[in-house]
Amino acid sequence: MDKLEYELVTLKNGKQYFVLEDILYEYDTYDLILNVEDESDIKIVLQEIKNGKLVLSDVEDKELLKNIAPLFDERIRLKQEGI
Repeated sequence: MDKLEYELVTLKNGKQYFVLEDILYEYDTYDLILNVEDESDIKIVLQEIKNGKLVLSDVEDKELLKNIAPLFDERIRLKQEGI
């Protein structure tokens, strides 16, 4: 599957998000996305294939978010240190 990192995606609600980072966690791919118009709107979404199309679903499981949020933080911090 193509990586979405640094791509612009439009969700069902019509809002556009910039894919900041993606990670693989327990065989699933998650993206950290930032709303193009509202920088305070940041989400972690799950990539899924449904009917042959890539679908991004909000992650609402608090335990899962607690586990993967630090992974995004670490990846971004490492990139910033490499600049």
